[in-house]
Amino acid sequence: MSTKRFIVLLGLVAILAAAVACAAPTAPPPQVVKEQVTVIVAGTPKVVEATKVVEVPKVVTATPLPPKVQDTFIFGAQGEPVCLDPAIITDGISGRITNQIFEGLVKFDKDTTNVVPSLAEKWTVSEDGKVWTFTLRKGVKFHDGTDFNADAVVKNFDYWQNTKNPVHAAQIKAGQTFEYFEAQFGGFDNDSIFAKIEAVDPTTVRFTLKEPQGPFLNNLAMFIFVFWSPTALDKAGVNSCKQPVGTGPYKFVEWKANEQVTLEAFANYWDKANAPKMKKVVVRNIPNNSARLLALSAGEIHGMEGLEPRDVAAVKGNPKFKLLLRPANTTGYVAFNYKVKEFQNPKVRQAFAMAINKKPIVDSFFGGTGQVANQFQPPALWGYNKDLKDWTYDAAAAKKLLADAGYPNGISKVTFDGKEVPLEFWYMPVSRPYYPNPKDIATAIAADWAKAGINVQLQTVDWATYLDKRKNGLLPLYMLGWTGDNGDPDNFVCYFFCTDAKDTPITREGFVADKEVSDLLKKAAVTIKQSDRAPMYQKAEQLIHDKVLRIFIANNQPPLAFLANVEGYIPNPTGTEFFNTVVVK
Repeated sequence: MSTKRFIVLLGLVAILAAAVACAAPTAPPPQVVKEQVTVIVAGTPKVVEATKVVEVPKVVTATPLPPKVQDTFIFGAQGEPVCLDPAIITDGISGRITNQIFEGLVKFDKDTTNVVPSLAEKWTVSEDGKVWTFTLRKGVKFHDGTDFNADAVVKNFDYWQNTKNPVHAAQIKAGQTFEYFEAQFGGFDNDSIFAKIEAVDPTTVRFTLKEPQGPFLNNLAMFIFVFWSPTALDKAGVNSCKQPVGTGPYKFVEWKANEQVTLEAFANYWDKANAPKMKKVVVRNIPNNSARLLALSAGEIHGMEGLEPRDVAAVKGNPKFKLLLRPANTTGYVAFNYKVKEFQNPKVRQAFAMAINKKPIVDSFFGGTGQVANQFQPPALWGYNKDLKDWTYDAAAAKKLLADAGYPNGISKVTFDGKEVPLEFWYMPVSRPYYPNPKDIATAIAADWAKAGINVQLQTVDWATYLDKRKNGLLPLYMLGWTGDNGDPDNFVCYFFCTDAKDTPITREGFVADKEVSDLLKKAAVTIKQSDRAPMYQKAEQLIHDKVLRIFIANNQPPLAFLANVEGYIPNPTGTEFFNTVVVK
């Protein structure tokens, strides 16, 4: 008998023997078999045929073993989180994790942007829209055992707003910014919309605004305005990115750089009806779309975002998987840096816009889930301008516009912040909901531009550095996009085009500064009635288009893929999604 055959039989016997205890065996009669054996005859090896009586393994009917109990949900992310302190992040990759750890006063309900209670049970607002009073839940604990109360709310707002707050000041010194707070609430210190934030008693907090703010409640539901344990925040200081402590259903365990973040269920979570169903959550960093799908197919992860467009239909048609579409609330765009001399000329910007053939790009790279965008807001938002007509694709007309602007030979070099440099076009290194495959899309845009005499050099860098360069106004021409955070047009348009009280150019937005657009959007923000606000946003979209302040490429319904045995994941238009409802069966 060969060694290989012997090992196989041993394995079979071992498997069957292990099942004996589970059922009554039946013993068949022995059998006579023939086999070839090697013997020594006169000192010489010789192969002969021999007979042998062997016992046939007992046949058993085993009781099936119970299915393995799943206790961990593993999600495949498109890249490394930047930071796990919600106050100083802007990216959805980080936000996906902090959504599980932290909670705010209110949140978005399921797959909508309807605001429902979270750490606040209820609230009231004064007739003039300036005074908001929230009643907080009792008995809520942070992961470190600190009590959640009105004082904790006030301390968190002080961390975000007060530039003299020691931790805020230390974060700024370390190069961080509180970008969302500044954008949504008007700035810091006396520039913010808050006249007063006070703990009336342990379960009551009151906000007094200097003027009414239409999207105030929706702003509070955004993924950044969630609460730290004040004790843990003081302890973490500038290391807050790696030491998150909230009240959420999952608490932070470990962040292995460039690998994964591990969370575990919080045993003392206040919302028992919605306590986490899985003991652990692991968010793995798998930047490549195809590698992420292979990991899903192999069962190494249970869910993922960021499919290659060509894979969307295949996943949808495969019973092994489950495809979910996030409601359209994204826009991918191309942004100009106004420190580039050439981009200060509207004819040049219009040439760049007219030289992009958007429809073939959307058809080719969005897997049937995208549509051409002609403005910042997606069609589902109530401030969308349905009457706006986009620039017509026309490479010859774009080339003529460049010639009229003084560039008869096209553009391949630009003057950036006073220095002549090659024209670089930057694309993100990771798949995002608004750009499923940034490199391919950037390549297609560059090819279109080349037909009009616009010659760019494609550039990218790691995600954290990319966002940092954008924040500091260091990208001359770049791709980025937006997933709306609160269902209000203010969060799309004003976030990007509202300047401060001094009309200072916005560094993070390539130094854009248009007073006409900014003033209109600021007026819309302090108007209460939606019927009065909607025409203002529609007019703003028309102005942004006509001035070519930015080029909008596509809206998208981002696809998410899961194994078929995953249940309970609810895609939200804002991307603010919670894992406590997820079950892996």
